[in-house]
Amino acid sequence: MKKIDIKSIWPYAIAIVLFLGIALTYFSPLLEGKVINQSDISSWKGAYEEIRQYESQTGENALWTNSMFSGMPAVSIGGGIQYTVVQKFYNLFFPLARPANDLFLLLFGFYLLLLAFRVNPWLSIVGAVAFAFCSYNFEIIQVGHSTKVNTIAFAPMVFAALVYAYRNNYLLGSALFGLAVAFEIMSAHPQITYYLIFILLAYTLAQFYTALKAKTLPKFIKTSVFLAVAAFLGAGTNVSYLWPTWEYGKYTMRGGSELSMQNSPQATVNKDGLDKEYATSWSYGIEESANLLIPNFRGGASGGALGKNSETYKTLSRGGVSNADQMIKQMPTYWGPQAFTAGPMYMGAISIFLFVLGLLLVKGPMKWWIAAISALALLLGWGRHFPLVSNLFFDYVPLYNKFRVPSMILVILQITIPLLGFYSLSKVFKGCYDKKTFSRNFKIALGITAGFCALFLVFPGIAGSFTSPADAQYPDWLQKTLPADRESLLRYDAFRSLSYIALGALTVWLGYTQKLKLPLAIGCLGLLILADMWTINKRYLNDEHFVTPREFNNNFALRPVDKAILQDASESYRVLDLAVNTFNDSHTSFHHKTIGGYSAVKLQRYQDLIDYHILPEMQSFIKDLQQSTTLEDVENSLNKQHVLNMLNAKYIVIDPNSAPILNRSALGNAWFVNNYQIVNSPDEEILSLNRINPRETAVIGKDFAASVQGKTFSPDSTAIIKLEEYSLNRLKYKSQATTDQLAVFSEIYYPKGWEVSIDGQPSELFRTDYILRGMIVPAGAHTITFEYKPASYYEGAVISRICTGILLLLLGIAVVLTIKKRRDTQKQTRIAEA
Repeated sequence: MKKIDIKSIWPYAIAIVLFLGIALTYFSPLLEGKVINQSDISSWKGAYEEIRQYESQTGENALWTNSMFSGMPAVSIGGGIQYTVVQKFYNLFFPLARPANDLFLLLFGFYLLLLAFRVNPWLSIVGAVAFAFCSYNFEIIQVGHSTKVNTIAFAPMVFAALVYAYRNNYLLGSALFGLAVAFEIMSAHPQITYYLIFILLAYTLAQFYTALKAKTLPKFIKTSVFLAVAAFLGAGTNVSYLWPTWEYGKYTMRGGSELSMQNSPQATVNKDGLDKEYATSWSYGIEESANLLIPNFRGGASGGALGKNSETYKTLSRGGVSNADQMIKQMPTYWGPQAFTAGPMYMGAISIFLFVLGLLLVKGPMKWWIAAISALALLLGWGRHFPLVSNLFFDYVPLYNKFRVPSMILVILQITIPLLGFYSLSKVFKGCYDKKTFSRNFKIALGITAGFCALFLVFPGIAGSFTSPADAQYPDWLQKTLPADRESLLRYDAFRSLSYIALGALTVWLGYTQKLKLPLAIGCLGLLILADMWTINKRYLNDEHFVTPREFNNNFALRPVDKAILQDASESYRVLDLAVNTFNDSHTSFHHKTIGGYSAVKLQRYQDLIDYHILPEMQSFIKDLQQSTTLEDVENSLNKQHVLNMLNAKYIVIDPNSAPILNRSALGNAWFVNNYQIVNSPDEEILSLNRINPRETAVIGKDFAASVQGKTFSPDSTAIIKLEEYSLNRLKYKSQATTDQLAVFSEIYYPKGWEVSIDGQPSELFRTDYILRGMIVPAGAHTITFEYKPASYYEGAVISRICTGILLLLLGIAVVLTIKKRRDTQKQTRIAEA
């Protein structure tokens, strides 16, 4: 048996150890038991708590939650997913605590990609650092976008498997591709995966062109077929997640609104996807794109830090402000077009230099597919600032209008910039270019990148006025000092990037001319890139962002108002919290079922209800409350807030440290109505809520008219209907009436999965009052049971298990055949040598 060549695996072992060390060093407070105080993780925990409690108490998967927006499918916040054995393989990639593990994954994933492109293993370590330390990764880690950063981390692994299939072993590469696709989708950020597809398609088209020229189309087609099958199986392992998510998406804000009114909050709505104005809110500014090279070109983060030499600090000090040192840590330094930002998408000065060098040196499809997809990503990232391209994709490219935040597509550049840069550098160090060719292009790349930085160092005014329309909200003295400080930030970072480019270029030149030994040149380059990007990222994610677990959990500490509300032992009621940003905060949901919450994928009909009724009623009540002098005035105001009442908003929070307002007009969990109105359109449905009292009349759309057409319902003063049993997947009501009754339930209507029965016999459920559930309850005493049984969950789980089995079988066969082929090759080599 052939002995293992330790020297051959040495670079890879060192790479793993280095990646672990870098991750743990950057996030060293983890070793002290601390955690990052991540706003989005905190928000998610608030939304998820009801699901967590249910699953821990029952052992069942929670498929529905009532913690936010009066009720929604649990899959929207990570619940209700059945995982297969692939999850166990996935978990192997998480040996460390987060976020150190996030950084390790980013490093490891891109390292594999560069190896797939046959980049020198030692140089691949440096390239992995360049990719992983792109500032956007750290900014999203800081706020808690864990699914996003994990999906970004697995993206290079997916790409690496694709490259390996085309370049090396189509069978093993395809099997690994399917497994990587499964991991990518399991990371649960569809928008990043969607952008990854852009890269994969661009590379595949380049491979098609290469195969066409080389007359190897049969091999290309065979490999592509295997890859397509593997991708299908990889996606199939996640059907238990994808199917409910896709199904739900059609009814959310990403599916578009059914309303057609033009003089309304939904006037610019897109019928098949997100509202274009909303979707393009976070578009990267055209001038702001210089942030890729000079991080503070537009001031960095919305809450950036200034130094003691800043004009702002000097003004504060002269004014005798005692806490000036603390104030300058959070100043409005950003002056770009976005509403706010956590920081720039800095790609690294040396990486940009190497990318430009690669564009000049590399020839053929490798350069052109990267250049094309990078340019497209930049144009699309500009969003509303470059509508020619943005609108074209939004209106015509499948699924593009399901996503918001155009600037996010710049993650494509995080892959393409270091990929081309280190691919070309590897070829440089291998001696693939003669000195004349290299020298000429080296000088051009240096001139472009260093010259750009030098230009803004010497003439910073070219960048603009250093002011923002948002400055108007600040005091006059701050408006006067900010422009000078922003200019200083730009000049400092221009000099900084210029310095790193010069040092990086010098290292490359010395390595190419062999005045530095290659290992030393690679090591120096790695240290330069790490020093550059490490210090930039510490601006946005540093030790000050860490807190003890106890401090983090204080986000969910019971307020006096929560304690008062929780004394109510009723099965189910809702809370309207006006003491927080009602529709952008889910901390209240940690303890209560709420009218509000935070989610980018709430039901579109619920968003319509917010726009047309809930917000106006909130504003009306607050206005009345300010003018009220007696409790009777408050109760009279609440009595006219019909939509809040039909949503069973039993408690209103005004002050977190005071008792809540008890809404005696809330209609409860269910009630009988005597009248109904059939309307012809969604527009009429939502507007009719202004004209009816939901306590007495139900509004029913024409799509459910057959359920009640021609039926009449007599008043019954003795009739009762009440909630007897509450759980997330099941609700049980008791009813008693002498005549047939039309019941309205203060539960969100969702057409996919909810089933209702009366005394164990299936019954008909329909939508009332635009968003609620309704049904006809026959005379007598009955038990009414709602159960949430979406086919997408149960049938999706079966499909996932089948696809998992086939994928793992394919992987096993590929591994066995690869080992056999390698042994046969080794045997033939020994025979030939003998």
